[in-house]
Amino acid sequence: MQTRSSERFLRRPRHLATAVTAVLAITAGTALATTPATAAAPLAVQAPAAPLDGAITIPQAHRIVGSGPSGFLTVEFQDGIPVYRWTSTVTRTTTTLPKQSDYFAGHSDTVVTEVPATGQYLLRDMSVPGGATATIEGPTTRAHLRAVVGRTLLFSSYDAGKGELRLRSEGVGADADRVVTGLPAETRVLGAEAVSPTTAVVAYEMGPYPYTRFLAVVDVTTAQVVEKRPASPSDIAADVSSFAWVEGTRLRFAARGGDGTAPAKDLVTLVDEGWNFASMHVGLVGPWVTYALRVGYEDDRRSRYNPLTAVDSRNPASKVTLLDHATSTVPAADGTLLVRGGTVAHGEGVYRIAVNPATGKPAATLVARTGESTALALRKTEIPTPVDLGAPDSRSAKLSWTLSRNAFDGKVTLRHKVTGLTTSFTVNSYVNPPEDGRFTIGWNGTLGESGGYAPAGDYTWELNATPDNGIGPDLRKTGTFKVVRKAGLHDFTSNTSPDVLARDTSGKLWRDDTATTDAGDVTSTGRHAVGPGWQIYNRLEAVGNLAGSAAPDIVARDASGVLWLYQGNGNGGFATRARIGSGWNAYTKLTGGSDLNGDGRSDLLATDTTGVLWFYKGTGSATAPFAGRVRIGGGWGAYNQITSVGNLAGTAAGDLVARDTAGVLWLYQGDGRGKFSTRVRVGGGWGEYTDLVGIGDADHDGRADLYASGPYASRLYSGTGGTTRPFKTGVATDIHSGPTRFNSVF
Repeated sequence: MQTRSSERFLRRPRHLATAVTAVLAITAGTALATTPATAAAPLAVQAPAAPLDGAITIPQAHRIVGSGPSGFLTVEFQDGIPVYRWTSTVTRTTTTLPKQSDYFAGHSDTVVTEVPATGQYLLRDMSVPGGATATIEGPTTRAHLRAVVGRTLLFSSYDAGKGELRLRSEGVGADADRVVTGLPAETRVLGAEAVSPTTAVVAYEMGPYPYTRFLAVVDVTTAQVVEKRPASPSDIAADVSSFAWVEGTRLRFAARGGDGTAPAKDLVTLVDEGWNFASMHVGLVGPWVTYALRVGYEDDRRSRYNPLTAVDSRNPASKVTLLDHATSTVPAADGTLLVRGGTVAHGEGVYRIAVNPATGKPAATLVARTGESTALALRKTEIPTPVDLGAPDSRSAKLSWTLSRNAFDGKVTLRHKVTGLTTSFTVNSYVNPPEDGRFTIGWNGTLGESGGYAPAGDYTWELNATPDNGIGPDLRKTGTFKVVRKAGLHDFTSNTSPDVLARDTSGKLWRDDTATTDAGDVTSTGRHAVGPGWQIYNRLEAVGNLAGSAAPDIVARDASGVLWLYQGNGNGGFATRARIGSGWNAYTKLTGGSDLNGDGRSDLLATDTTGVLWFYKGTGSATAPFAGRVRIGGGWGAYNQITSVGNLAGTAAGDLVARDTAGVLWLYQGDGRGKFSTRVRVGGGWGEYTDLVGIGDADHDGRADLYASGPYASRLYSGTGGTTRPFKTGVATDIHSGPTRFNSVF
């Protein structure tokens, strides 16, 4: 049966909507008007190539609405608006009809729709491309089109306790406008469907509340009711010999018998799973009855009634599963059924259900495919190339995937290839819910249980999804993408967050990664071993991006005065050391990382045994990282620690802080030419710290900070960007826990 089962068959009367996007030419005020095809709105025609299995390729279709000898009518919803198409099985083409809220078709190649705001109905013979169209005048404004049988329109009306069923057809006079006889006067029609080229089945109710419901077969040739039966169906199928319908939680069957006395029997008792069985559609093919839930494919629950199943009316214990799901069923002119549904093996489309003479059982054959997968499928991936997490205070990324349906329970996992660190996102009806199969995750750029910032580099994504309705297997898809970030002064892991390096008393080097909490505190996200053997050096310094790679570097001086370069690899480790040169034991203090001359490269400062400060310009070369030294000035022996801190005081040049033997900290603001302005007193009490580290922007506020570590406490001093008060009050932090274990923090 033409199945608008829970949408049309038993719906209350209503006028067809008048919205339209294409003007249809009509002649108003007449019962019949013939209009040249050229006056109608143009129709889009798709002519796909024939696949090897003989199936027609058609656009997406949500339901099949009707069929005729030469084709079938389908509907697809685009942004909630129905798009109707006629597919010719003769020419193997699909025609998109002018946009209307409703089209009818019933056992012929004629499609019918209401002409907006006129009370007239347009008939279009789809078997004759470019042929004439006709209009039929509706009986009254109170009448509602219920079904189309061939080219006859069946209307119902109900007013002041009186009901009527009326047939309208082409032509003029009594033959074109007939009242159906054989129905009680108080009949309220609930719905109707064509079941053959000359008959329709009508559901109606009558009597005082609670109403009694009936089925009636109307012969449109004689305009008479030829059969009635008490029944309260939610959907029904009928052929020349049988009825089948869903009533409550029962699938029922009865032979047609004129007076309705043939006993009905229950073929299937539907088990209540919380479903509304009014959404079930049925069909008849020979002695077999087909049934399935219309909403099974898109619903978020599993049901035994999702597959299209056929039950033998002669032996209800005999059942055959035909399709994995089906949205709608209509009878075809040859006695078979056309079903919009799908199987995991063959995909989505229109299938023909016919009884196999060899087995006596029904089987499904693909007639037209939509190209959609019945199994849950990934249709589209939208990930930026590359994923630029941007500045630390605005790090975020939008990553989207589109699947073939909404109802699934899934998880997306992002994994950094080098470290193996991951983060995962849940996707379901409540978390990151899909819309039209598309869901988007907002990644804040963190990884791992500690929520550390994600490093730059190569990543994989993995999508795992389970269909909620159980139709088809689980889906697993993977892909790759790249993350880019701008590395900071102390960012050895390429995640825009500074890292602190420390050597313990055994000579092992460790790295603490940092992160900013929601409260604004800076904390360690985990301590990682870099490697042993660093006890051979008497001086270790982080010197920024010295050698021109994407990550900062460190220099190490051995006991003989040779200086070595360890180039950062961006993953928290370092390349094999490279010899810079000898004679560096002439210096008592080394510091680096600031760009002192404005050329965009890190530079090095060194204080010799006489108190002279020397400037080594960075070259960006790994083999010769420094130019010849330049004398800045004397008197620097008064300081027991100097630290490059980057752009601390708000100018474009790198700055320096120096601590004297009394524990007073002084700020030297860079002039951009490798020298410094007059010192400014920061404050006293800094003697409690063993190491002062120009950590970069640890709190992600866009300004350089200072990290201070001592045997009893470690604190972060956030930069203010000012000269007279360059630091806020120090805040205790766990970046460097257990400071007594370490003899060098840098």
